[in-house]
Amino acid sequence: MDCAETPEHHEFHGQPKPPPLIPDGKPNPFYARHAAKLAKLREECVVIAFGQRRALQEEDEWRALPLMLRFFVLTEAGMADPDDALRRGWREYPDAERSAIRATLRAWIRDLDALSALTL
Repeated sequence: MDCAETPEHHEFHGQPKPPPLIPDGKPNPFYARHAAKLAKLREECVVIAFGQRRALQEEDEWRALPLMLRFFVLTEAGMADPDDALRRGWREYPDAERSAIRATLRAWIRDLDALSALTL
């Protein structure tokens, strides 16, 4: 392939495509008027689709954790009654508690990731 040629799958690589032109070579006014709205709608669709999938993945991951590990996470995250909290599903925790649990898990992963000799 010649360096001057554009790649076959240019929508994922290189410079963004210029707006479509009408036959006289000027930018298409229809596209210009609606480009921002279409981009916003595309972003909203991505957020909705990804958000639902992410919620299901979070619930599955939470349920897959062993109870003892969940208990330690809840205790470390500052839950007043971790025994009661163990019975709840992921989406049943308020946003503040989910944020605390996420922060605890991120800190643990960061700390445990540094281990090498103990894991051999």
